[in-house]
Formats: sequence, C-alpha cells, structure tokens
Amino acid sequence: MKNDRREAFIKYLASKNDWCTATNLANYFKVSTRTIRKYVNEINEDQLVIASSSQGYRLVSREKVKADNHYTSPINRIKVILKELILHTEGLNIFDLGDKLFLSVSSIEHDIVQANKMIKPYHLKIRHKKDTLILIGEEREKRRLMSFIISQETSEEFLSLKAVQNAFPNYDVFTLKDEIVSILEEFNLYVNDYIMNNLLLHLVITVDRIKNNNSVIHSSDLNKLKRNPETEAANKMADLLEDQYGISFNESERYNFILLLSSKTTLLNYQSLTSSSLNHYVDEHYVNLSQKLLKKVHERYFIEIIDDEFFVKFTLHIRNLIFRAKNEQMVKNPLTYKLKDSYPLIYELAVFISNQIQLMENIHIKEDEISYIAFHIGSYFERKKNLEKKIVCAVICPNYYDMRLQLIQKLERKFHDSLEIIKVLSDSSEIALLEQIDLIISTLPIKDEQTPSVFIHPYLTEEDYEYIQIQLNKLSKRKHNRKVKQYLDLYFDKELFMKNVYLDSDEAYIEFMSNLLHKKGYVSKEYGKSVLERERMSSTAFNNNVAVPHSMHMDAAKTGICMIILDRPVTWGKEKVQVIVMISINKQQRELFSPFFEGVINILSEWRNVHELIKAKDYDDFMDKMMKLLNESE
Repeated sequence: MKNDRREAFIKYLASKNDWCTATNLANYFKVSTRTIRKYVNEINEDQLVIASSSQGYRLVSREKVKADNHYTSPINRIKVILKELILHTEGLNIFDLGDKLFLSVSSIEHDIVQANKMIKPYHLKIRHKKDTLILIGEEREKRRLMSFIISQETSEEFLSLKAVQNAFPNYDVFTLKDEIVSILEEFNLYVNDYIMNNLLLHLVITVDRIKNNNSVIHSSDLNKLKRNPETEAANKMADLLEDQYGISFNESERYNFILLLSSKTTLLNYQSLTSSSLNHYVDEHYVNLSQKLLKKVHERYFIEIIDDEFFVKFTLHIRNLIFRAKNEQMVKNPLTYKLKDSYPLIYELAVFISNQIQLMENIHIKEDEISYIAFHIGSYFERKKNLEKKIVCAVICPNYYDMRLQLIQKLERKFHDSLEIIKVLSDSSEIALLEQIDLIISTLPIKDEQTPSVFIHPYLTEEDYEYIQIQLNKLSKRKHNRKVKQYLDLYFDKELFMKNVYLDSDEAYIEFMSNLLHKKGYVSKEYGKSVLERERMSSTAFNNNVAVPHSMHMDAAKTGICMIILDRPVTWGKEKVQVIVMISINKQQRELFSPFFEGVINILSEWRNVHELIKAKDYDDFMDKMMKLLNESE
C-alpha cells in the first residue's frame, strides 16, 4: 500500500470519527470491499490502529482495541481461530478472520503454524488455500478438540470459595460453609469441596434475590417430595438463612432448593434425583427444553454434555430464568464482567443458549442472566477438567447408620488430591450402569473384572490405605503415560531428529542444534548463546549417556525437541553421551509441555531405556521404541 493512499485512508476514517462500512469505503476509494480489507490488514501490520466489527471500520487507539479485544494473548488467539474453523466446516476467509480478531494476515499465518502443532495429536490440519483457511480431519476429532479448547478456559479459581466471597462481599461465605457442613453431617450426608462451593454460590444468590424481592413463584407441591435426609437438611438450611438474613423462603424456593440438594451426584446417594426422574418434580416442558438446548449446543459446537448433576441444575436454572424474564424481574450478577472478560469462549456458549431460549420462549434475556448460564457451563467444564487429573471412583458400602458417611469422609481426607468419589452404592447390582469409572472401592466382594477394584474393611485399616494407594499410583501412572503418548508426535519432529552426527565438542553440538531450531522457526538467532550460558553454569549431561541442553528462559517461538542419537559416545563436559536432546520451550505452551517433558525425562533417566533407544535405525524406529518404553512403564 503506497504511503499517500495509506495516509488518505487513515485521514478519511479520522474525519468520520465513527464506523464506516466496507461498501461505503469501497465506493469512496473506488476499489472493491476485498481491497478495503487488504488496506486495513496492511495498515495494522505494525501497529493496530483500525478496529473492525459488523458495523464496519473505525480509527481507534491501540490501547482501545486491546481493551475491547479478549484475544490478545497468542494462546487465546489460537483457541479462537480453531474454534471458528471447527464451526465453519466450509472454511473461513483469512481477511474476515483478521477483521474479527483485530489481527493482520501475517499474524494469523504465524498463529496457524502454532495451531497446527497444537492439533497434531487430534490428526487435524489447517490448510491455507488462496484466501481460505479450512480445518481438515475427522468430525470426531474436531469434537474432541472443541471440548479441549473450552475446558482449557477454566481454572481452579473458576468456582473457588474466594471467588464466591469476592463476588458477594456482604455475605460471610466461609462461616456459612461451616454451618452448612454441620447440617449435612447431622443428617448423615456428605458433599465434596467442588459441590460445596457450587451449593454455597447457589444459596448466596438465592438469598440475595429474595432480599431484592425477586422470589421465584411456581405452582409447587412440597408434598410431592419424599421425606428423606436431603429434604430435612434443605429445610433446616432454609430456616437458618431465614433467621440470619431476615427473609422468607416461599414454597417454590424451598421446592427448588430441595430438588437442587437431591441431584444424583450432589449428595452421594444412589436413590437421589436424576435427569430421568426430574420430570416427576418439574414441568416436563422445562425438561424437554433443556434437552433441546443441550442438543443444539452439541450440533453447533460439537460439545456433548452428559451429566446428571449438571442437567438437574441447568433445568432448574432455565425454568427460573424464564419465570424472571416473563415477570420482568431484574437480577444483578456481580460475576458478569469477570466471566465475559476472562472466559470469552464459555461466555459465547452462554450467549448461544440464551438466543435459543429467546427464540423458543419468545422472551428477552438480559446480560446478567447470560452470565449465570456461563457460570453453569464453566462449572461443568471445570469439574470435567479436574476429574481428568484424578482417579474417578465409585464406592460400594451398605448404609448402616453412619458407617458409610464415615468411610467416605476418611477416603476423601486421605486421598483428596488424587481420588474423586462420584458414586456411592449400597451393593454391586448397579456397577454395570456406571460410566467413566477408573476404580471401585468396595466393602463387599465384587465380580466385576472390567474395572480395577480394591476390597476394604468397613472401618479402614492401615493395610486398606496401602492397597488403595498402590492402585491409585498404578492408575495415575497409566493415565499420565496415555497423555504423554498423545504429545510424542506434537513435540518430536522428523526433520529435527538425526543419527550419528559427530562434532568436536559440546559447544559445537549446541551451536549446530540451536542453528537448526532457528532455521525451522522454533527459536531466535540468539538462542544458542542462552543455551551455552546455562551449560557453563552446570553441565546438562546425566551420568547415563544423555545430555539435555536448554535455555534458562522460556522465550522460544515454538516448543519442540531436537535430538541426536549416536552409535558411539562423545565427550560432553566430564561425561560421555550418546543421546543429545535440545529443548525449546514457549512460555504459553509450558503447561501442556511439562507433563510430556517429565515423561520423556523419566524414560531417558534409566540406562536400559537409553541403551534401547540408541539402537534405533531411524526416526520411525525411534518413535516405536519410545512408545514401547512408555507402555512398559505403566
């Protein structure tokens, strides 16, 4: 773009001080709308000065664009690009994508290189043909990728007690938690930390709405609900909140709260409320509506949400949301800004669901209500993400007095960081119905040979704890190795694998390998100096014929591994080595890379493994041997 044309374009936008459509700009400059998009991308190449939206283009400061844009970090941009490509199966125009993300074409092209590395384990690839980007691969893998992208947005802080307290400073959430736990124990009931935080947030929101004259009023019959420990506990909690905050729970609010407390996995009780029994207590219209909404999410975003606890809470929430909208009740959500700003993809899901409800129910949904839906969606993915790190367990134990509760509490206290109990059964008859269970802990003999199990005493002994820990270690290692295998192809590159390259010194190897990484676009030209600086501080050679030279900084453009294996040893400092592994680490990818790196280092730390790997004839043979060693370590 010539300088005089560039200046004229910017000057014209400045004079308008408002949005200008691509058509109007094209007419004014007597060019096509496609040329206008090219102008914008070229002007934004070095510094982002023109914002774009559905309204067209306008001149803004770089700071303003950053404030409006949720996708400024490289990893967030990549996630959004992938999400858009998954949704647009026919492909996307690269200029349109640049307009949406406030990015130049060159920036998007750079992100695509990174994205292709990220999606390699899913056997997907982004193709760039002329001005069109398209995601190539199987539908099933695209769905897996979409779930991964959404789940990566959540964090352990998404629904922490601190987050709940910060959102509602007028309520003492930590004291309320102690009081709720005490009531649950009184009725021989138990919830884990995740469910407790969810329950507390619901209680605080309910109290806050009632105080602001926003009670829910439905035709609800409390007599329909069976009298059981959950009913008694819910009523006692409602009484406590009425006394503390000077409010009144009407029959509908109590009915809702009892249903919430009775959802199947909220309380570890095999007789509790499930998605299939929900229509006995809630109008079937709302149950069907929730099913339709989740089906549409699946069709649009390829995300399948199958979870009883989520479905019960989601249905109750949708029913109450529709009531508030039809009665024009205002709700203020103090989490709106945080959810919208910090979790843009989850918020987008909530917007989609809200739009569908508006169409189906002929109502208007306000932004604060959208944020509550985002909260439910985000909580589901946070839960799912946390379960991936833990061993998911079912416990079989007859419910004699308080024996079962005590057993669950002891297991939870002892194995809190590694075990998640999601089902408690009285006998083994329902085992066949369980899905996604890694381990069964039982006080009764069981015949299930499909799922690993541990037989324990009703009152746990030290031997019981040891047996459980052994099984947890074994299952955790297996889960970890499965994850490491997924990343073998992602971080190893055939063009960065060499055999029998003999140089004069460790410094020569560092220079050679860092130059190769630079040529392939992994690191800057100065990377070798940083690796040498680290090497001079302390040798990176192990005493088992392996050297792992690396930089002290995570400043690489891409994360990757350059490897040389040698038939005969070479000198590396005071050691002899036959395997040299140079690692480049990108800061944004360190969380994904860390578990993989740890797994590879564990393999390389044993001499017998190294001895096997150096026999590899070529790259494919090396990868086969690495995979075999990972399998053997399970």
